[in-house]
Amino acid sequence: MPELTGPNSPALGFLLALAIGFLVGRTREPGPDDPPRAGMRDFLIIALLGAVAGHVGNPAIAIALFAGTIGALLVLRAQHPERSGITTELAAAATFVLAGLCLTSDRQFGAGLGIVLAAILAERDQLRHFVRDAVSDREYIDTLSFLGLIFIIYPLLPAGSYGPFGFFEPRKIWLFVILVSGVSYVGYFLTKFTGRERGELLTAIVGAIASTTAYTAGISRAVADAPKSAVSAARYSLIANSILFPRMLLLVAVISPTLAIAAIPAFAAMMLAGFAAALVLARAPVKTKKSDQVADPTFRNPFSIRPALKFGVGFTIVLLVTRVAKNYAGYNGQMVVSAISGLVDVDAISLTLASFVQAGTSAARDAVIGLTLAAGVNAIFKSGVAQTSHQPAFYLRLMAGFAIMFAVGAAAIVIIDPARVIELVSHLQAN
Repeated sequence: MPELTGPNSPALGFLLALAIGFLVGRTREPGPDDPPRAGMRDFLIIALLGAVAGHVGNPAIAIALFAGTIGALLVLRAQHPERSGITTELAAAATFVLAGLCLTSDRQFGAGLGIVLAAILAERDQLRHFVRDAVSDREYIDTLSFLGLIFIIYPLLPAGSYGPFGFFEPRKIWLFVILVSGVSYVGYFLTKFTGRERGELLTAIVGAIASTTAYTAGISRAVADAPKSAVSAARYSLIANSILFPRMLLLVAVISPTLAIAAIPAFAAMMLAGFAAALVLARAPVKTKKSDQVADPTFRNPFSIRPALKFGVGFTIVLLVTRVAKNYAGYNGQMVVSAISGLVDVDAISLTLASFVQAGTSAARDAVIGLTLAAGVNAIFKSGVAQTSHQPAFYLRLMAGFAIMFAVGAAAIVIIDPARVIELVSHLQAN
């Protein structure tokens, strides 16, 4: 008798298969005025046959059962030529295969795909509206272009480093091109489907998680296209760059919890200062009855490759300068290396400093200063990127916000010594 319990029991697999048959069959049940087609009971039987085929594991039996199922559906279809489309037949074939998958080690995958299949069939009208009305031809072409950057060009690029000091890394550089393009793409559709303010805020959060450098480059290009959005873009850019600090804390905590704890006061102060700067320097306009007074959306086009490529060229040049400087500065001067490394990316130096603290080769206080210095130099680079928008209302607010953040961070390090924080936490743990 088959085992009735357990994640790998055949009984559970059959139950999942029947669940798929029920969910899919519910969407295909014909109405009173519809031509006859396979319905709920038929799909339950199809799912059961697929589950049997998967459980037996014999290819000949599986092919025979599948052929019989499709043959019966084709006979039914031939008897009613007034029917149009082959959705029911395709859904039946997919149900058979997914039900069989539920009797293998990939049953969770099969069950998940079954839910997706049922959702696609159930949301027919919504999908049709989305494809025909919600997404324009321009948006569709731009989506294909953006996906081409990711799934066609990126895999074709060689991995590894090339050139003097290994500065030329095709995949790393192209990844930043993708991220810069992705800011406009994600921001455009989030703004379109969730509203301007909510969409731009969500884009800022996603951009902060991915790369604040790429986000700043992407939104700078968007501001150049939509100058009236400069103030709101500055607000969300300051929010995104404030989120950088908890992101850095989480990153270093993976390697060195000690360094993360030591950096909490300074990084929390910089984050809060950034949020305050976003509120004060780029205050949201007061809404009035005249909607014309509301700022234009920041993201007007979902995809534009030329600005991203320009950033990629500039990013490559900066990588070369960084590698040359690090080569001649050496790795003995921790602060110098932190500053140079933070020019384009803070993640690598964050992990490096965390490993130093974890190994005991660097004091936590020095590492916190190094992290702050790296983030500060990165802010200088992003300030230069922001100026490519040619909109002082945007980049001056962003630069002022950066100045406030790091002035507060420096003061926090002086007032609340990171070494003292470590001693206090150790004392509390001991007691």
